[in-house]
Amino acid sequence: MQKNGCFSIKEITKVEGHANLEVGLKNGVVEKCELQIYEGQRFFENMVVGRQFDQVPLITSRICGLCNVSHLNTAMDAVEKAFRVEVSEQTEKLRDLATNGEFIKSHVLHLFFLVLPDYLGKESVLDFDEKEQKYVQWALNLKKAGTEIVKLLGGRIYQTVGIRPGGFTVLPRQADLDKALEALEAQRQTAVETVKLFASFKDRFLFKRKTEYLALVSPEYSFVKGKLLFSNGSTVEDEGMLRHVHEYIAPYSSAKQTDFKGKALRVGSLARINLNKKSLEASAREMIKDLKLKFPSDEIYYNNLAQALELLHLIDSSIRLIGELKLRQETPVEIKPREATGVGVTEAPRGTLYHEYSFDSQGFVKKANIIVPTNQNNHTIEEDLKEFIPSLLNLPQEKANLEIEKVIRAYDPCISCATHFLKVNWKKKP
Repeated sequence: MQKNGCFSIKEITKVEGHANLEVGLKNGVVEKCELQIYEGQRFFENMVVGRQFDQVPLITSRICGLCNVSHLNTAMDAVEKAFRVEVSEQTEKLRDLATNGEFIKSHVLHLFFLVLPDYLGKESVLDFDEKEQKYVQWALNLKKAGTEIVKLLGGRIYQTVGIRPGGFTVLPRQADLDKALEALEAQRQTAVETVKLFASFKDRFLFKRKTEYLALVSPEYSFVKGKLLFSNGSTVEDEGMLRHVHEYIAPYSSAKQTDFKGKALRVGSLARINLNKKSLEASAREMIKDLKLKFPSDEIYYNNLAQALELLHLIDSSIRLIGELKLRQETPVEIKPREATGVGVTEAPRGTLYHEYSFDSQGFVKKANIIVPTNQNNHTIEEDLKEFIPSLLNLPQEKANLEIEKVIRAYDPCISCATHFLKVNWKKKP
């Protein structure tokens, strides 16, 4: 790499969205680092204005195919808080279970199909040798276990139709829950081996940058309820969080960036384990101890390792939840609209997710605000790369590109849905 000049990572392909990276160097210092997301705006916040409250979760769950349950959960949380709805314990447990299913399939796809080839030195899973092909089967089996949970509780795999404000339109049969339990138990050891696999890479990629973390924290390591905790120890109530959020438009990107109390911070699996590891299932805590893993951590790669630990936690949490459930028939809670505002806060696979809706007296949306995890991490990714790229100056361009990919991919951003996606056009300043 040159100490002076510019390079561009153009048209990041096979991703959930479109992005470029523009970097400018002077005397080995990064003066310009822009993650340029040029995906067309989708206007979901405007789309729900004028819609009645029960349509909002259906619409916003289509924001993301991988995270549709998370958007559903967050929209329902906002609706139920606005109208003072309290759901049953059974509904809470079934929602937790559906969320676990979504997290399992999301984490598996990222870890095995996007991250693992990098650490095995392969272009993609298609290049895995005969010995490495077992990892593809691990991934497919784990993903299926998660997918079947989502389908069972939501009625279908994507953009579910069974999970609604106040409860469920149709409850699963106990026999089907028992089958899901068998599938989870069959994949538990694979989840254990997945943690060991990704822990074996922990010394291959070392880059740390101290920053603030934020996550939803609870005694049960829940992804759908708890309190918002910063790594500095301060907490914020759900309703007050948006007073500290500053969304702004970067002039070079169609995606917003976000600061919290004037600071960039990280959200996602690493943030959750850094702030709440004591609430993980016992098996995940034991793996941290047995493998001598250190949390809290500022190692960027540890976000991937944290996802693997969460995968084991999710399997055991789901097994426990199904064991606790003794299904009884119940209808969704009746919802009586009123003029109010509700703020929903949950964890999506990639980090903390916010939905805010203001309703009129008939329950129609007057205003909406949605803040997704990737937008919260965008600024932090740029700050990481500013510090990281100068360490690559002695590397060949191709090797430097791969190392940049690893940093971006470690965050599991929604725009990074490809195995290898960076194509770099290097330009020297005249």
